[in-house]
Amino acid sequence: MGDIVTVVSAALSVLGAIVAGVMTTWSARRNAMFEHRLAAERHEATKAEQAQEVISRYREPLLLAAFNLQSRLHNAVGGTYLAEYLNHEDEDERRYARDYTVYVLADYLCWVEIIRRDLRFLDLGDEDSNRTFNRHLTLVGTAFSSLKLPGTHFRLFKGQQRAIGELLIETAGGRADSMTYPAFCARLDQSLEFRRWFRRLLDDVAEIVAHDWAGNERLLRAQHALIDLIDFLDPARTRLPDDRAKLIAIAPLPGQAQSSQAAPAVL
Repeated sequence: MGDIVTVVSAALSVLGAIVAGVMTTWSARRNAMFEHRLAAERHEATKAEQAQEVISRYREPLLLAAFNLQSRLHNAVGGTYLAEYLNHEDEDERRYARDYTVYVLADYLCWVEIIRRDLRFLDLGDEDSNRTFNRHLTLVGTAFSSLKLPGTHFRLFKGQQRAIGELLIETAGGRADSMTYPAFCARLDQSLEFRRWFRRLLDDVAEIVAHDWAGNERLLRAQHALIDLIDFLDPARTRLPDDRAKLIAIAPLPGQAQSSQAAPAVL
């Protein structure tokens, strides 16, 4: 009888040890899975925060560049400024009308390139605001690159857009910035290689005047997309003047809202 009790007791001890081992292993695995999930969630939060930090850092310069470009396009297509000043008797007035029109486009592309350089190392995931931001940038770029729109003036393929943006990047103190307008004009005068990238665009400014609204559809669509980007970056309309009207109503590109003509923009 004593032997049976001893055997049963030993068996129960072994069984208890096995159960305890299983429970310990299960608990350890559960804790490891929990820690892994927490780490993944923290990583996702960090990625979103990094992306938002980059966007916030460049929000103001991109917003201003987008506003200046849409304003110039609004006035170039919907106003009389270019028609008058491209043929002005004063050479400085003629040059400003032509060169500044090209500069505001290059300045915008520069800030887009700066932001993309910072964001390309970040996995933006499915963060809604980041995807929306990228969609707005894509719509502006598509308006300039599309082969489906009439005319070739101011048509820039993606590689050309990035190249022009890169040409205006200046770095000081480890921070990237866009070339100023005076520096841009000086480079046009001093560097044949630099000017080569802008020669066609400088000639294209006169083409805006030569075409009617339909012939300038590319610029109309670009201006619409820029307004949508500005509204996304400044929804409360507190950072910029409340002068962000779209030009005439046109059939919207995918992802764009249709709008109507309104007051002309500033020069």
